[in-house]
Amino acid sequence: MSVDFEKYEQLVYREDELCFKLKTYQEMISELLMLVHKRGTSVLDLPTVEEVLTTLHSAEITCLSELLDLRLAKTILSNRIGQSE
Repeated sequence: MSVDFEKYEQLVYREDELCFKLKTYQEMISELLMLVHKRGTSVLDLPTVEEVLTTLHSAEITCLSELLDLRLAKTILSNRIGQSE
């Protein structure tokens, strides 16, 4: 197995991890919004909810950026593997 192919497999594995992580962030954001819907701001401190929501969203954006970079690297590597065959 070539070194490039091994790197490609590692990128695929990392992509799966990032997709799972991203889905988790999205689920947590959705659940937080649902909690606010169900409980309201009389029970929940709105500034704290906004802080948590912003933190989750920032982490989601960071994860999306990492995923985009990884997909570019994977595409470039795929092209290199395809040309060497």
